[in-house]
Amino acid sequence: GLLVTNSEYVDPPLVNNIIPSTDYATTTLTLEMVRAQQAGHGVNVLEIVQMKTQSWEVNRRSKYNRRITGNTKTILSGPAAGNPMMQTQADPKGRFVLGTLNNCANGYTPWGTYLTCEENFNGYFGSKNSAFVQNSHESRYGVTRSGFGYRWHEADDRFDIDLNRNEPNRFGWVVEIDPWDPKSTPIKRTALGRFKHESAALSVDAKNNVALYMGDDER
Repeated sequence: GLLVTNSEYVDPPLVNNIIPSTDYATTTLTLEMVRAQQAGHGVNVLEIVQMKTQSWEVNRRSKYNRRITGNTKTILSGPAAGNPMMQTQADPKGRFVLGTLNNCANGYTPWGTYLTCEENFNGYFGSKNSAFVQNSHESRYGVTRSGFGYRWHEADDRFDIDLNRNEPNRFGWVVEIDPWDPKSTPIKRTALGRFKHESAALSVDAKNNVALYMGDDER
């Protein structure tokens, strides 16, 4: 079978081998250090095999094994795709996003795909501009100049909201992944709404009507 799990967040000092961890706040971050943290986020797909001893082991040579990280290309679908608030210099049509972040709980579909839910995406963004002032939209979602202390914006301009105002809008969605097709591209399903997604539970009745129940981790 396939085991699919989320890697919701990382401890930056541990990833970057900064000891003591309190030194992280004053360490000069490089893009390589930020990329290492981004690689620790996302979704893991592993093929597992039950052995004769009844224990489970990972098939390390499986074609299904893959990592979907904070820099994996994902497709935007649904009503928000192409909206001006989704458009950036790197994606002027607002049709794709690099990565998925803060993947909290999950869900799965009767057709065999995995739903991963982007929760506290706002904390990864910040600004080097001390004069930055958040607008009402950013205030609603908790996007601030300092973020949660990851400080990615200091080395990766994509996460500097003063330089890329629309980039945060591209997170906070339910992402559908086909783990059975290792060449498939994850899809952000914007029809399911944008908030601090905690989970997604799907049910289908006898008439094939689909209902999706989602949790929001913030008021």
